[in-house]
Amino acid sequence: MKNLKFKLLNFVYLAVAYFVLASLVVQPSVNLFIGTTVAAFVVGTVVSLANPLSGALRSIQVEIWQNHIEEEIFKSNTFLRLSHSADDYVLNSKVVHIPQSGGSGNVVKNRSTVPATVRKRTDTDIVYALDEYTTDPVLIPHADTKELSYDKRDSVLREDMDKINQVIAENTLFNWVESPAVGAYAASALPAGKKIDTTGADVAATAPSATGTRKAATRNDLQTMQRVFMEENRWFEGKMNALIPPAMLVQMFPANDVVTATYMNNVTEEERRKGILFKAHGWNIYSRSSVLIVKADESIGAPGEAAASTDDQAALFWYQDAVEFAFGGVEAFEKKADPQFYGDVYSFLARTGSRARRAGYEGVAVLKEGETA
Repeated sequence: MKNLKFKLLNFVYLAVAYFVLASLVVQPSVNLFIGTTVAAFVVGTVVSLANPLSGALRSIQVEIWQNHIEEEIFKSNTFLRLSHSADDYVLNSKVVHIPQSGGSGNVVKNRSTVPATVRKRTDTDIVYALDEYTTDPVLIPHADTKELSYDKRDSVLREDMDKINQVIAENTLFNWVESPAVGAYAASALPAGKKIDTTGADVAATAPSATGTRKAATRNDLQTMQRVFMEENRWFEGKMNALIPPAMLVQMFPANDVVTATYMNNVTEEERRKGILFKAHGWNIYSRSSVLIVKADESIGAPGEAAASTDDQAALFWYQDAVEFAFGGVEAFEKKADPQFYGDVYSFLARTGSRARRAGYEGVAVLKEGETA
């Protein structure tokens, strides 16, 4: 008889899957949890004894990995859901079309001439494609599943998930201010007038490879950004967000400033769990290790683009419904007991797309480090 070993991780995955599936049919309860846990143990034991059932168990584990990856994408990068969701408008997991209104007609006070001229509104659209993100296949040698004191598979896969989450987030931020060409649709970019300079005192440049000095970010700059959005009629209380890199955040909200505590206290505990650090001048303020880089020619640096000494770090400001994010799903791949590699091989694939919803980028702006004299 084969040497059986109890694998806690597999058991937990199976128990959770059974409980979730059962909860779709009956009301969740403690008794239901106990029952599904016992069922998971029994089925897991049977599966370990019957090779024909092993494929079914593996498929359940793959689905769990897929769901976990999807949850982590949005958990680790809260700002992704601070946008219009286009998940239901993805065409064949490839593209999303955004209709653009042709504009309203004239309004005449005390019209004296009738019949009035009938107008026809000509609408257009903009489009963006979903990108496919894939991890390099990773091998877990058979020996590592037997000889190590920790679960290497879990460790390796979590690292890959963290990396794919990071890459998706960075590309989403870039896509909200820069849109590549798609078929007959030309590329577009955030207008120069939507890139606002900071106005504070001279401080050392904060972009990764930047040298020299730049203007510090201040709370007055938050008020300037508020004015920019109000003037283009894209200011809606409670839906205005700012994602600010740590260095600029510290400049705006120094720890030794009593006003900083006031802006921090404006945030409820529920909002804090969602990632909001401060609420100031109508902005829900979030932070991330990196947001955007503005190059010397005023273009936005693409993810992975070489850093330069002339780079300016920048924060992103947006009205929640001015940008959108489309999630095309996740696939988890595994090949267990691969005879060529003497181990298990895993990889992940995710499809996402994003764009500003208006061709003129209304409701989106960038606050970048101002140049010093």
